Amino acid sequence: MRTRFPLPALILALALVAAPASAASPASPAFKEDPTVTSVRVERERPAREKLPTLRFLKANRDFIRGRFDRLRQASREERAGASALDPRFLTYRGMLGEIASGKDSVTRALDTRERTQLMASIADLTDLEHELDQMDRLLDAQRARLGVLQADFAGRQRTELDLLVTGGTLAGQVDSVRVTLEDGTSVSSALNDTQRASIQHGGVLEVFRGLVEPREQVVEVALMGEGWSSTGHGFITLEPARDRLTFLKLDLSQAKPILGIGSVVAGTWQLDPTVPSVPTAEATRDRP
Repeated sequence: MRTRFPLPALILALALVAAPASAASPASPAFKEDPTVTSVRVERERPAREKLPTLRFLKANRDFIRGRFDRLRQASREERAGASALDPRFLTYRGMLGEIASGKDSVTRALDTRERTQLMASIADLTDLEHELDQMDRLLDAQRARLGVLQADFAGRQRTELDLLVTGGTLAGQVDSVRVTLEDGTSVSSALNDTQRASIQHGGVLEVFRGLVEPREQVVEVALMGEGWSSTGHGFITLEPARDRLTFLKLDLSQAKPILGIGSVVAGTWQLDPTVPSVPTAEATRDRP
């Protein structure tokens, strides 16, 4: 299949081929004579160029420049310059700087206020704690004074007195009542219920008898009544109460058995000290390391 070219394009190609080479040479002078075109030179290497061309001018005109400097004279004159309006932006910038400084001062004041508030709160807490400790000291002093009154009333307003106490639970049997008989024939019986028996079994103390006795050696009859104890629970205790003192007689039933009788009961006596025990003051307690 053959390619067919358009007729105008074919005629133009033939004209370019048939044109002689000498026809292009007359165009060069015409190109150079064009006043709007500036010819430049193309070189292979970078041309040398003086770094400071101004120094050459100064050297060539040295005498002239010195002569002009000799004619210079210092003259003073007053001139009144007119004031112009400032740029509003400068005022805005100054206001912004003032606001920044004010903000920093506000933050610093707030921080100082918060720290001072925390410090004052700590001081107030310490003050409240000191008041509470003082109040506790006063309450302890008042309680000690009341205990002193009770001690004086309990131990100071009696002559010679006996107090019989019972504690502990028996290993066998059940004690329903305790009877105490003095030498003058005075007899006192105290019944024990389930609550009292459970109390003395877990460390509680039950007061069976309390009364005035003579300050001499005497024999006190004690009888334990109840299941298994009615026949073997009778016994006698010899004691000598001190004059004008309260004497305690305690019966410990924790090791008692009906088969062993009243001899298995552990008994002990002691006397109440009428003086009020000394209690360290709050100041001395507080100063301890």
